[in-house]
Amino acid sequence: MNRIHLAFCLWLLVEATGQAIAQEPETDPEIRELRQQIEAMQAQLDYLQARLSEIQEESTRDDAAEAVEAPELTELPDARSGSDYVVAIDANDEADEPEHVVESQSQTPTRAQLDQRISSLETVADDWTSAIRFGGAVRLNYAWRDYDEGNKDRVGDFELELFRINADGEVGDVKLSAEWRRYNDFHAIHHAWVGYEFNDEVEMHLGISQVPFGILPFASHGFWFGGTYYLGFEDDYDTGVKFIHKPNEDWTFHYAFYKNPEYADDSRFGRYSFDLVTGGEQQNSETNQFNLRGERHLLIDGLGTLDVGLSLQQGRVFNSLTQRKGDRYAVAGHADANFGRWNFQLQGIRYEFDPENPVGVDDGFVQAGAFDFPFLMAAKGDVYSVNVARRFNASLGPITGGACYNDFTFINPNVRDSADSIQNVTGCSLIAGGVFAYFDWITGKNMWFAGGDGIGRNAATAGKWRSRLNVNIGFYF
Repeated sequence: MNRIHLAFCLWLLVEATGQAIAQEPETDPEIRELRQQIEAMQAQLDYLQARLSEIQEESTRDDAAEAVEAPELTELPDARSGSDYVVAIDANDEADEPEHVVESQSQTPTRAQLDQRISSLETVADDWTSAIRFGGAVRLNYAWRDYDEGNKDRVGDFELELFRINADGEVGDVKLSAEWRRYNDFHAIHHAWVGYEFNDEVEMHLGISQVPFGILPFASHGFWFGGTYYLGFEDDYDTGVKFIHKPNEDWTFHYAFYKNPEYADDSRFGRYSFDLVTGGEQQNSETNQFNLRGERHLLIDGLGTLDVGLSLQQGRVFNSLTQRKGDRYAVAGHADANFGRWNFQLQGIRYEFDPENPVGVDDGFVQAGAFDFPFLMAAKGDVYSVNVARRFNASLGPITGGACYNDFTFINPNVRDSADSIQNVTGCSLIAGGVFAYFDWITGKNMWFAGGDGIGRNAATAGKWRSRLNVNIGFYF
């Protein structure tokens, strides 16, 4: 603005001087010299006026850019945390500006600056999401049960069984894995943990993770699992911390502490893993569990591999009525062999729950539950599993392979007024692209989820064999 004032004053001076000299005769040498000076000043003035026009145009453009109003509330994810933390910029209200916004209101960013900021944040977001892989599954299930008259009259039922979403990946040095499931009657978390590799030998999982007990990851081959699953000793997930230690190619160790099951609400029956649940006079819950597992990996020349191991589990049983803690433990010896296309699994488990029940409540049985149903199971027993499977390749339309298997479980309760429980699953699985299908024939005697009244109970139906045909078709993405 000072340059504009100077040019304006010079213009007034030249105009006034020029008018005064125009009234004088040009014969005086001093007048001619003065006129020449005025003409030089006029040329300089023309230059200043041209420069003034350029300055005014630049000023107009800057004012227009600064006059562009920012949105009343612009939300941008904060790249510093990589989370849902939000920076709010209010261009119209200085009093509402958050403390963590660095720019003052007198330095409102231009549109170009905002675009650049958004672009950089989108790049950070792309880098974050590209490290996480999202997937899921949709599964349909057909079931025919010989112990359900209504189901038999309808010749079975075919319905949506599951919808699930899972996320796995790494952000920086931290691993992430989570899975949520929606069944017909309930929804449940399957697992959710963060992990960190301290080095090539030791990895930690913090959160809801698979309990390291017995044959891993599954002591079975079919969709229906083995009988150990319904006792809570197969594919069980609890909340705590787990360490996986692989000192070399010959050994794998697991050390874990779980504060409680995946849900701290012990009255919740809608869960994936089988745990002690509370209801009625049965008010026992699991707490403070330690796990130790060791496995030796053997290479048998000319045959294949053999993994042999030992698993230990110890924890407490809290009774909300007596406010006292009992004990529980389980020990397992297991072997998992792969010889060519064949897989053989052998496992023996001894377990015991010793609750501190009120007077009048039978200590011989505890209440477990999952899939929205509670049931009674023997508090002590021995469990034996013998499983065999054979993998095969195929080229039949979209079918590329699968396996056929037989999984057998025998449960011998060691409490009064009890009876043995048996489950056998014979079936085949097929793979066709992203579709995975199981065809299982389940037979059970005194077995929960196979027509029995529980596990190990000496009920009126304890000696009867029940059967179920189960076909599960899942699309995994």
